[in-house]
Amino acid sequence: MNVSEGVALSSISYEQMFEEDGYVVLKQFIPRIMCEYISENIKLLEANSCLDYGDTQVEKAFSAGSPAITETLLDVVTPILSQMINCELYPTYSYLRVYVKGAVLEKHMDRPSCEVSATVPISYDCPGVWPLFLETGNNTISVELEPGDALIYKGIEIPHWREAFEGERQVQVFLHYVRKDGDYREYKFDKRPHLAHQTVAQGG
Repeated sequence: MNVSEGVALSSISYEQMFEEDGYVVLKQFIPRIMCEYISENIKLLEANSCLDYGDTQVEKAFSAGSPAITETLLDVVTPILSQMINCELYPTYSYLRVYVKGAVLEKHMDRPSCEVSATVPISYDCPGVWPLFLETGNNTISVELEPGDALIYKGIEIPHWREAFEGERQVQVFLHYVRKDGDYREYKFDKRPHLAHQTVAQGG
């Protein structure tokens, strides 16, 4: 199933689930061939020492704020994601993280630029799917994503975290947005002049 088919079949239920539960999982949101393309680009970034080791959220990971490859993805999927959850969005920023063995993402909520967020695994080398946990109301939800699947969630409202990573490597892309008519619309482009402008933003 491609993205356009998913929109046609499930846009109403996606909108309802997102508004009522604070999150929704979109299967195969990014086609596998595109995941492979992004993964190869990231290998080039690594080979040219463009990724930093560790950030303020995850010590055991390589990361980069708003590299061109993920900023392009952020921009391209903005109208698709807007249609899926029936909410006009401004892109704010993207983030790339390569988790390595022992990485832990502590329980947290995101900053205002992450009003609507998407986290997408691009590739991984691990014994099984590494779950992401969400806290919604009194419930803890475990979400397992295959490469190309996307978890869309209310980043500033839903606590989320990961336990220690037991695999060797997982490439994760984070795409962040704000509602065009919302309280955080001033964070369009994360208050940068344009996408791909250098930033110190963190992922989710």
